[in-house]
Amino acid sequence: MMFVNSQEDRSALQRDKHAGFLARVGLTAMFAVLISLILSQFSGWAAAIGIGGSILGAGVAVGGFLGFLFSVPRILTKEAVGDEGRQAKPVKSEDPRRARLLASNTNLERISEWLTTMLVGVGLSQLTLLGAKFQMFADFLASHAKVFGTGSTSHAGALPVVGPFLLIFGIVSGFVFLYLYTRIYLSPLFQHVEEVFGERGEPGQELLKVGQPEVQEAAAQLAQASESPSMTYAAGAASLSVNESLDVIFNLLYEKDGYEKAIAIGNTIAGTSAAKLPKYWFLMCAALGQKHHQLKLKGSSADDLRTIRNAVLDAARQAVRLDPKYKKRLTMLLDPNGRDNDLQDFADDDDMRRILSLNP
Repeated sequence: MMFVNSQEDRSALQRDKHAGFLARVGLTAMFAVLISLILSQFSGWAAAIGIGGSILGAGVAVGGFLGFLFSVPRILTKEAVGDEGRQAKPVKSEDPRRARLLASNTNLERISEWLTTMLVGVGLSQLTLLGAKFQMFADFLASHAKVFGTGSTSHAGALPVVGPFLLIFGIVSGFVFLYLYTRIYLSPLFQHVEEVFGERGEPGQELLKVGQPEVQEAAAQLAQASESPSMTYAAGAASLSVNESLDVIFNLLYEKDGYEKAIAIGNTIAGTSAAKLPKYWFLMCAALGQKHHQLKLKGSSADDLRTIRNAVLDAARQAVRLDPKYKKRLTMLLDPNGRDNDLQDFADDDDMRRILSLNP
């Protein structure tokens, strides 16, 4: 038996349950309408039930559409609504996860607002004609739904009287059901989609709590040298996420002696959630590998090289532990002739090859 332990798991099960229920209701309604259409092709009570069911199904469909249209939630990521429905000033979020480059498509909400306004206006102007319209509908049933009797004596029975009431009942029922279901259950699904697009809680999207001045200083230098849009943004942003700081470290590895600053920044943010990301350890491994190579070229002492070597191996272990897919990425850095040869000194290192599962 499976036990649900976390609040997130319970919420996911609830979302699936509500979405599944709506799907089952839709399929049931579709089969009911198909059966009604089939029955309407016969005669007598079977045909009367089929026609009545078709009228009821049409009313439920129209009412459900209107109920959904009137209850579509608005997305308030950029605007908030003040008291008495007045639009308030834009909400400024300090969380960069909310300042997305790709915003949600709000066409559904706009269409909902346009159609709602239009339907209300047209509906109010036609209220006085509703009686005549229902009478026309009853006359139509009387002349076309002659399912009782034969020949000149055929007639529609009670369908002309019952038909308009079935239509009204279907519209009201469909409207109430889908309006309430959308407000109570589907709105949280819309909100969940927004949270997914906003990447709330995704590793690396947390705000950088330490080291932001150092990261932005490095980003400003990189932006000045390469005119990179991402570095320009990082240099002037009010706040940075962990992932954005890792992007700065990545770019530093392609600058001359940039590994020193990359290592310094990496050490500064080591106490943040960055240490939970394999990308962080991969970048630190690459930066330390560059430093090892430079110390080797300068003829540094064996103790210094041993210290850096151990740090490189430890970073590689952490990256592979968090995500085994990084074995392949680290292996690519071993090639001395490759463009990215940060770990060229470790091409024949047995410990490194064991970490990357390269030893036979």
